[in-house]
Amino acid sequence: MERFYLEVPGIERKEEALELIREYAEDGSKMNGAGGLNKHPEDYEGWLKMTDEYNFLTPDEKRVPAREFFFVRESDRRIVGMINIRIALNERLRAHGGHIGYSIRPSERGKGYNKVNLYLGLKICNQYGIETVLMDADLENPASWKTMESLGGIRVREFFDEVDAHCMVVDYEIDTKKALAEHAWLEEMVVPFRLETERLILRELQPSDYDALYAVLADSDIMQHYPYTFDEKRVHGWIERNRARYHQYGFGLFAVCLKETGEMIGDCGMTFQNIDGETLPEIGYHFRADMQRKGYAKEAAAAVRDWAFKNTSFKALYSYCKHTNVPSMKTAESIGMHFWKEYPDTDNDISHVSVIFRENY
Repeated sequence: MERFYLEVPGIERKEEALELIREYAEDGSKMNGAGGLNKHPEDYEGWLKMTDEYNFLTPDEKRVPAREFFFVRESDRRIVGMINIRIALNERLRAHGGHIGYSIRPSERGKGYNKVNLYLGLKICNQYGIETVLMDADLENPASWKTMESLGGIRVREFFDEVDAHCMVVDYEIDTKKALAEHAWLEEMVVPFRLETERLILRELQPSDYDALYAVLADSDIMQHYPYTFDEKRVHGWIERNRARYHQYGFGLFAVCLKETGEMIGDCGMTFQNIDGETLPEIGYHFRADMQRKGYAKEAAAAVRDWAFKNTSFKALYSYCKHTNVPSMKTAESIGMHFWKEYPDTDNDISHVSVIFRENY
């Protein structure tokens, strides 16, 4: 079974992107979901800069924030499609366009790939709290609107579009959470999260990681700065909560394993945390006692930082801990974070917060 993932466009894909433009042009088909890539065949770098800027737009009647992704097949890393996700809609896009544009390249059509493409797009929408996704398609393009229907899309309107398409158009609404829950089986066709560094592999936590994680979270010395040391129930709950986060947000705390042996030595990743009354993205890490002071926490946290700034629109990343947890503070500093503030905290007595801003990264 083929598996797929969404990839943020980068300069290393330039020649493949230009070949993609040529294929659509030679086929005479629309390059939907490309974020205007086909309009920049001579300036791919400029298109990359534009897509990055669109991540942070304040919506107005001309432009809205959006994310652009290549849809990639794992087996050969080929770009088999694209998807553009608008994080907010203005009046024009509510009437014409909606949240998502997507397509599969002509040579890869007829294989059911666009259903996986849309499923991954809905996961991104879910991360941004978009509860109802609005989409449209030409009435004469049943492949597109049947894909929407296959993921629970409900047709809400059929009309002649005199503004953009100049043809009959059908509008659909998709209940994001319901679609993801009812089609969770598509996860079999999705590449699980995986990051590699020089010495480490970060991957999704599995129930089978219980023993390795217990050795970390149930160690009273390691957890001395945490409100409590974990027992069996709490370790199982830790794994379950993070697996739920992967599905809801696309990230969480991940198992950190030695690349050479595959041995799990701790966890590291990103979660949403209540930091002084604000819900903020926080990089966290916990490592087995005998694996500390070897640079593994810095290596894993830096990888998560790099991934987050490439794959999300967060303008800043945070790390917080009890004000006495000097090793955690030093790890935060080692990946470019600096002191932001301290505040009284019921769990930590006083919490120390570090931050790194995208513009300073």
